[in-house]
Amino acid sequence: KRSITSMISKSVSSLINHKSMKRMISGTDKSIVLAREAYSLPDVKEWPHRPLLVCLNTPFCSNHKVQIYGLGSCPIGVPFKFESDLFIGQCLIRLKGASSDDPEGDEEYFTGRKRIFQSVIQGQFKEKVNVADVLTGHEFSRPLKNLPHPWVLKTATNFIGKVTPGANIVVHTNQPHVEALLSGSSQVIRGDMPGNEPDITCKNLSEDCSVLGGVFQDGNVPVARRKRILSNPTRCKEYSFDCETVYTFEFYQNLFDASTYSLDLGFTKIGCSGVLNGQPIQWLGKMRDGRYLWNFQLWHEKLLKVASLDKS
Repeated sequence: KRSITSMISKSVSSLINHKSMKRMISGTDKSIVLAREAYSLPDVKEWPHRPLLVCLNTPFCSNHKVQIYGLGSCPIGVPFKFESDLFIGQCLIRLKGASSDDPEGDEEYFTGRKRIFQSVIQGQFKEKVNVADVLTGHEFSRPLKNLPHPWVLKTATNFIGKVTPGANIVVHTNQPHVEALLSGSSQVIRGDMPGNEPDITCKNLSEDCSVLGGVFQDGNVPVARRKRILSNPTRCKEYSFDCETVYTFEFYQNLFDASTYSLDLGFTKIGCSGVLNGQPIQWLGKMRDGRYLWNFQLWHEKLLKVASLDKS
């Protein structure tokens, strides 16, 4: 039998460039999206953070390596190292209410804050890339199901748009996706010379985009202004990520609760396992040409039940 990785690697096609970053909730398929499915996961009884599992999205990341953990469960609450063809570094994922490998660190980080989800990437690019070509978001290989009432869906997309400026949200399609510029959606971005980078487990990461030059050269551009500039595909073309700098990207939010796999809109909560059709959300970085910098999935045991019902 051919391995799953080899079968999928022969099937993946390059993703087609999006012409704009406008937010929308309908569209046509522009890419072939393949994702790691439930059958390829470790047995749920072996999940160390059950009911959650963080793992590498293998179909897109056949050349990616996660040291120590491989294709199995990645840590929650402590950094883990990874490498792809385009990036080498470490990742930290904190989830409020989840079983953690550093419960004291998680408690210190979340106490007194509204945020319930944090993800940090720190490392170096292996080739110089234009800031306008580096994206983040979520991708799904199958249509969504049991969508909420249209006005609830519109409210949800508006909320997501506020968290992720300039997001391109495509819902009504066979392969739904949310894409945004990494530089415009990250809450914190900083660049440091190797050896001077911050400890990503600290409670407060500070912004410093002076390495980008231009308007950022003096290091005094507020985060809100940086987001406005670098969520604009035209303006951010003026900037690049080099290979010498150690970059840190932090993202956090208070809408998606991983412990219950639900989206809290304030006036209502949307259970996501059924809507996502048994598919997990991701923490990914990718190039506009379809190459991936990193791609990790966040599974919940609820997703397995949905996948099982679909097969029955």
